Amino acid sequence: MRDFATLHRELKLKPFLESPLGALYLSREVPGTSRLIVRHFDGSLPSTMVGPFVALLRSAQQWLERNPELERLVSIEQPVEVGSDFVARKHHLYGVNLASYTEWDDPPAPPPQLARMQKAFRGSLGKSTDPRDTFLEKVLARSLMEATAKTYFDDDEERFIVVDLKPTADEVKRWAALSAPGTR
Repeated sequence: MRDFATLHRELKLKPFLESPLGALYLSREVPGTSRLIVRHFDGSLPSTMVGPFVALLRSAQQWLERNPELERLVSIEQPVEVGSDFVARKHHLYGVNLASYTEWDDPPAPPPQLARMQKAFRGSLGKSTDPRDTFLEKVLARSLMEATAKTYFDDDEERFIVVDLKPTADEVKRWAALSAPGTR
């Protein structure tokens, strides 16, 4: 398992954005390969939270997959590499995102899939008594129901892509506690 220093050296990462969950870095362009966004767990989340962060991403995708309509309409970008103190994912290029439909002066028309996706999401809420599901619903709502620059509609896939799920650092820590062995 690589660490951030090794990855930084090998991929010649460039600083991209500061984030409360860890600084983001962008890999350089290499013809024929996808660029990567790398989150370095160097902020309010220590490297011990890499595993819970990745588990949260996977669990959120699994929550969506339990509803066939949501599974068709939404995908959460999953890591392509997990290191001891970083998570790397594919870098997406897009111009229009969920925030664009409400925050621009002259907003584009949202795709018809937006209303279907949000209706399916609302219809899936509250069906489980598992506290982990309730927790996931809260985190997912910020990426699917609120104006965010981290979710966009991919015309080719005809679905929404959540490029960066929006938990807080405290929520990642809470997820670690909720998901610990023996907590059901």
